[in-house]
Amino acid sequence: MKLRSQDVLERMVPPLAVWAVGKVLDTRRVQHALHKVDRKIYPKHRAWFTAGAAVIVIGLGLMARAAKN
Repeated sequence: MKLRSQDVLERMVPPLAVWAVGKVLDTRRVQHALHKVDRKIYPKHRAWFTAGAAVIVIGLGLMARAAKN
């Protein structure tokens, strides 16, 4: 049988961990590092986004054609 205090602590850990990670991500140093990474990766994201959108449109077209037959 679990102790009530252990059960309460187990329920508190995930929200506290999320809160702590959020606080760390809000620090100026981490924000700067994330902006730096975004500047390097953003151009690649645009190409992936365009390719993904094209694949979705092609897939929907193929599904529509298959449903019609």
